[in-house]
Amino acid sequence: MSHDPDRYEAFFNSMSPEEIEEANRKNDEEHIRQVTAFREAYARNHCYLCDSPFDQMRSDEPCIHWLLRRCKFKKSDFPKVYERYGYYNIAAFLRWCANEEALLRNINDLEEERSERKIISATIKWKNIEWTFDCTLNDLQGHGKSYSAFPHYHFQMRIDGRQFINFNDFHVPFNDHDLFGLSLRDRVWFRQGFGAAGSGMQEAVSVDLNTLIEHTTPSESEEEATYHFSTIIDASDKPLSGEELHSIIEEALRTNKSFAFVAQSRLKDRAKVQTVVSPSNAIPEIAARTEHKPR
Repeated sequence: MSHDPDRYEAFFNSMSPEEIEEANRKNDEEHIRQVTAFREAYARNHCYLCDSPFDQMRSDEPCIHWLLRRCKFKKSDFPKVYERYGYYNIAAFLRWCANEEALLRNINDLEEERSERKIISATIKWKNIEWTFDCTLNDLQGHGKSYSAFPHYHFQMRIDGRQFINFNDFHVPFNDHDLFGLSLRDRVWFRQGFGAAGSGMQEAVSVDLNTLIEHTTPSESEEEATYHFSTIIDASDKPLSGEELHSIIEEALRTNKSFAFVAQSRLKDRAKVQTVVSPSNAIPEIAARTEHKPR
């Protein structure tokens, strides 16, 4: 399969608006179909891909659900999984599982935490497991000798914080579908993602700030929070009384709105309210991998 991005862009530009809309519609419908099937199976602790319970594995039918480690999956079984499923398939399934447990905050794919040389850098948390995908420009181009001289990524898996699969254990090859998506990653007309069901913190922080402040509800604990709000009220011309501040806090609690939203609504004509939104401390850290420089 050719991975010439200019060829695909020329094909895209040759399509009519109606053809583009129809292609997007079909893609959305297929995504919804798969997510619906996934969630129905997940609710039964079954895998929607092979219809096996999560705690079972058949050696003749490798499946991504093995990586949930509810079965007797061993590190040596991993090649059976990635030889059948590409990067986007594996990452999507694990992201969907993570978001079933806690929406957005279990997936750290923040671009600001990714170095310029990284093509892929994300850590996904689910229950007691963390998976990390890592790929540099050097990895994508292939480097070194036969065991790494092809486009590949690196994968790490931790169970209860302990080593299970390390970055240097495997050079995981990208399949043709992966390479197609990666070849178009910088084209503004193309978006290769994981859909709403697979969204992570990068999508979470890309939401319009005012919309986020208006629609976010407070979390009962820091461990359950997706965002951290820091709000500063500058009312130097007409200082707030303790009673006014207490009233804002009470309204936020009563209406299940953020303090920032209520403060902005009530003080917009008399004070300057600034809110800084950042990922909460509950977001998993992206596991660091030391890149081996090309020789």
